[in-house]
Amino acid sequence: MIALTHLVVCLLLIELMHLDRNDAFVALVFGVFIDLDHLFGLRDYVQANGVMAVFDMDDIVNPGGHWKSLMHSPIAVMVVGPVSIASRLAVPLLFWGIHVLMDIVQEQVLGVLSTQEFVFLFLAAAGLVTMRYARCIAAGSASTLAEYLRFEVGGIKALSKPRIL
Repeated sequence: MIALTHLVVCLLLIELMHLDRNDAFVALVFGVFIDLDHLFGLRDYVQANGVMAVFDMDDIVNPGGHWKSLMHSPIAVMVVGPVSIASRLAVPLLFWGIHVLMDIVQEQVLGVLSTQEFVFLFLAAAGLVTMRYARCIAAGSASTLAEYLRFEVGGIKALSKPRIL
């Protein structure tokens, strides 16, 4: 699936699970940022197919796997599993598994950049916004869209502040 879909689904699950800042970071690393491996495959892809192939959309969205590393295969459980055990967290394994499952569903059922994927993305985003808005109302912070947006911006700003232990 596209990275935006992975991001929205991870954020939705983080919200559902009420993960703290540290666990949310781990969830994003294993649920979204493992897609950065596509950048490492870019050099090999360009060497094999030429620079112009990067601009060929039909070739780019081909699920042949030339953009994916070990982290996108079921064998990566041998890497992610020990990380989960060592950190005593199920979060890495859970979010990596969801990422891989979403990619498999895309390749086997939905198709790359399909209408169904965009519907799924819209529904996940709507669920995330609904949950965040409910949290904002519960905090007594929102009755208008502007107040809700201030609530979200304040939350983003709070992420960048150092925590005092």
